[in-house]
Amino acid sequence: MSQRDEADRLAPNPEPGPRLSKPKITDEMRGNARRNPNSWLYVIDEAFDPNGPVPSWAVVGAYPVNANGQIVEDFHPNDRYRPSPKALGFPEPRNELERLLQLVRTNHRPPEDLPRVILDATLFVYAMSPIQRTVIGFHNTDGRVLVPAYTSKALVPGDWPHARAVLGRDIVPLLAGHAVAINPHDLITAVVPAEHLTKALAEEGR
Repeated sequence: MSQRDEADRLAPNPEPGPRLSKPKITDEMRGNARRNPNSWLYVIDEAFDPNGPVPSWAVVGAYPVNANGQIVEDFHPNDRYRPSPKALGFPEPRNELERLLQLVRTNHRPPEDLPRVILDATLFVYAMSPIQRTVIGFHNTDGRVLVPAYTSKALVPGDWPHARAVLGRDIVPLLAGHAVAINPHDLITAVVPAEHLTKALAEEGR
């Protein structure tokens, strides 16, 4: 990916999630089917309240229900279904940024939401000493310089000499145009161009 390509978009981790198995039929589902013969039993992603508003992409799929109110085990998956972080078994997020990263990763929120949340997030960045006040970037495998930043001290690589906590907004002026790599060694990552963070700062002042 060229520098221009990266500057034009945010880049959540593109790796696909695990394949989901056919939903298990529960006693509650069987009871619902008995009350609604000759219908379809829709399976909703566990992150959503089935009694509230449910977007079409939160429907896992549907089982047909016959005239006797029995579920026919011929599951019809919804090809527009977007599994939630909970459905995929992602770890419980420790903060708002980790929660948003998971939602972006699963296409439940747009990547454009990341910069505003990053500004108010506590990030852990590389430091040679506890008193260092600059940020340090590293060359990626394709030669780009990225500034690594972690959403939790527990995620910081063990071979770092130090990791200092800093608000996302405070590192923006120090990036010198280089992108921030959020949790680069974790399952869920994102590369956020400096231009997007600068824009988010500017929009706060309007």
